[in-house]
Amino acid sequence: MASTDEFTANDWVVYIVGQQNIRKGLLASFLEREFKLCCQVAEKGYDHPPISFVGNCSLLLLRDCSGDNAEDVLGYVATFGDRLLSDKKICLALINIAPDLEIEAELLRHGVRGVIIGSHVAPDFLLRFVRAILAGELWFSRQLISRCILESRGQIVAKEGETPAPLKSILPVTLSVREKEVLMEIGIGSTNDQIADHLCISQHTVKSHVYRIFRKIHVPNRLQAALWASKYLV
Repeated sequence: MASTDEFTANDWVVYIVGQQNIRKGLLASFLEREFKLCCQVAEKGYDHPPISFVGNCSLLLLRDCSGDNAEDVLGYVATFGDRLLSDKKICLALINIAPDLEIEAELLRHGVRGVIIGSHVAPDFLLRFVRAILAGELWFSRQLISRCILESRGQIVAKEGETPAPLKSILPVTLSVREKEVLMEIGIGSTNDQIADHLCISQHTVKSHVYRIFRKIHVPNRLQAALWASKYLV
């Protein structure tokens, strides 16, 4: 059984979407070789994977956005409705996004797990990106995650001089001090490795805390956990 420290390859299938057929094929071969993942390439840029391919596995949808404009990318994301936010067995990640599109915040709000901006991506960087997504991490800048969390709380206002006044909600579940610390780290986009370093605990302990936190607050992924933290802990 192929596995890494954070995910088991046999639990996942990867469906690669995009307009560039040659690049999609090369990407599929690369991920199959490096991670022993089962990959399939979509024949059309907007295809969704067949049920027979996914089965009971978790699904990583990896879209190569080479040649796409903002409308193309956002239109594809919109086809999933709220599924990217509610279904813990599907992840959408986007690569090769043109730098001038500036749509990362909107993608994050709609449940995309990570993006790579620009078309020149080193193989080792792509491996870290895919590994992080499969391990349940978010791949966005900390500044962007923090801004989206503050916006969801109404703490970023449109006009200079306005004073937002949302009150912190009463915590609906009981979390330990350490669990709150871990959840706050998730809220600012920290990976498990970074949380372990920041809190001086082992990665195994971090994983245990994350698992318990997700169960307590009833969320399927880190994005939902970050939004929960923005509502109750910020």
